Amino acid sequence: MNKDLVQSTTPEGVKITSRRPKFDFSDTPKVWLSDPFKTHFMNALSILIPHSERTVNAIMRQNIQHISDARLKNEVKSLIKQEGAHAAMHQKSNSCLKQCGYTKIAFFEKLQKKSMSMLRRVSSDAFEMVIPAAFEHFTSAISRDFLVNKDEWVGQQTNEAIDFAVWHSLEEIEHQAVCYDAYKALYPSQWRLVFALLFCWVPLTVLSTYIVQLYLLHKDRVIYQPKNWVPYFKFLSGNIGLFTKGIFKYREKGFQPWSPSDEALYHKALTQFEAKTS
Repeated sequence: MNKDLVQSTTPEGVKITSRRPKFDFSDTPKVWLSDPFKTHFMNALSILIPHSERTVNAIMRQNIQHISDARLKNEVKSLIKQEGAHAAMHQKSNSCLKQCGYTKIAFFEKLQKKSMSMLRRVSSDAFEMVIPAAFEHFTSAISRDFLVNKDEWVGQQTNEAIDFAVWHSLEEIEHQAVCYDAYKALYPSQWRLVFALLFCWVPLTVLSTYIVQLYLLHKDRVIYQPKNWVPYFKFLSGNIGLFTKGIFKYREKGFQPWSPSDEALYHKALTQFEAKTS
């Protein structure tokens, strides 16, 4: 473990806050984003998120005692509260999807749970600590893209599921540095994180996400319509880069998860969220 005191890199103006907005998804249409491909990509993530968030929380609780920096330790506690709320709300969203006839969701949930359990059993302590940092790499990258390009994701739609996605994206940006900082507080090797992302977590996450998305498109018969083939592959080619973007930055000495543009994006999203929920 790293003997040097690693401090939080979250900007001073960012307070990791556990918010508890209510969503019942009663007004949500089947295609709740601008097209079926974006909709079912987000639905696929939702299906995989509850167990992913619970895994992050289990690993962070297991290792929080080894973190020396008081601010970082408090941020880990706040992250755990946020992730618990995310898992609960996505479980509710997934129940709505099951009611719409997507019967294989329970199978995907069970398969993910078994796969993650097996991986954790064979992982070293250091590799296991990579898992939360890897998950947060993906969620912050997707959340950042959603907030920056919201008009492209949403189109003309207005519904509660979009509000839900904005809330989750805001909080993922908010705590984007915490799991990375916690990993660095215990293990100094940034190359371990790069290799784990490239050769384990990117392939597994990409494969699982797009398989679930394809299943949802299959159930809606979208993928069988020739007019949808070009838009589908166009979506894949433009979207898959979200999972790999920024991986090699971790090897840079003095790497900081937050950038000035991240701070500006976060504060803009926070202001808009507070205005809508006040």
